[in-house]
Amino acid sequence: MKSFYFNEDHQIFRESVKDFVNKEIKPYADEWEKQEKIPRSLFKKLGNQGLLGINHDEKYGGAGADIFYTIAYLEDLAKCTYSGVCAAVSVHQYMATNHLSEAGSDELKERFLRPAIAGDKVGAIAITEPFGGSDVQAIKTTAVLEEDYYVINGSKTFITNGHFADFVVVACRTSADAGINGISLIVVERGTKGFTSSQLKKIGWHSSDTGELAFDNVKVPKENLVGKEGMGFFYIMESFQG
Repeated sequence: MKSFYFNEDHQIFRESVKDFVNKEIKPYADEWEKQEKIPRSLFKKLGNQGLLGINHDEKYGGAGADIFYTIAYLEDLAKCTYSGVCAAVSVHQYMATNHLSEAGSDELKERFLRPAIAGDKVGAIAITEPFGGSDVQAIKTTAVLEEDYYVINGSKTFITNGHFADFVVVACRTSADAGINGISLIVVERGTKGFTSSQLKKIGWHSSDTGELAFDNVKVPKENLVGKEGMGFFYIMESFQG
């Protein structure tokens, strides 16, 4: 039956994803479940295949392809039958980097988006908090601008890729009394002083690294702000739609 959405090119692409899943994921995923993480080599292989940049700008190594390539990709990725793998890969590609792609400066895109598309860096998005869940407007983690730096304090939990990621896009409250207009997104790199993480034990999705994050007077350059200050809630809602 002819599809109204997928053309011949989409189908050829889908077959290439299927081949990748059968060769590079299925034979190894049981071991990844035992290790409770997927290897960085998988991200690199996905990057080499061009799969991590389907939806991103060609300027930064992406393909700028239409949404039906993404649908075909995620449908056949899911056929690996390991939800942890799907979570780790899709959060990296469609949540952690999506904000950078849509609203980040050229500098942030060069530092984080380009290597994420190539599979050289792994990203996470930190929204959920211990006492507020995923209620974005209830975020309590703070980021105070002091001269040329934001100083971040707070905690996050249930963060996919949170323990092993190279960078985390953190949802912070930059204004205490501005409601949803007081939330911003700021990139924090692994190794930044005061930023620590621990891996959570789960009853399933073991190959998906899920972390608890802590920020204790973490100083990051103000240039690590994604887009405009106070627009984080809206960037998150736009990305969640996808």
